[in-house]
Amino acid sequence: MKKFLTEHPYTATSGIFIVLIVFGFLFLHWRKEDYAFALLLYFIVTLGIRLDDISRQLGIGQSDAVTLADKNDRIISLMQQIQHNLSETNDKLSKIQAAMDRQAEP
Repeated sequence: MKKFLTEHPYTATSGIFIVLIVFGFLFLHWRKEDYAFALLLYFIVTLGIRLDDISRQLGIGQSDAVTLADKNDRIISLMQQIQHNLSETNDKLSKIQAAMDRQAEP
């Protein structure tokens, strides 16, 4: 059962809400507002499931704080290295542009 829920979370959620709506129709005599509220709850639950999928894909829920801190430090050092490489490239391009401007002058 747990495997089915993890592999098909939207199917399980839809089934639960269909049972809820049928029960409300047959036994509770719901009005339009009740169905609208059930639909709102369905969308909220579905959005929560989707956000959980996204966080699992990113790996946020499976790491501890130390690992996240290490990842953040690594990302910061890589960004600093990229910034340094971009500034070096910009300096070289400026020198090339200056040399080309000098050659173009008559």
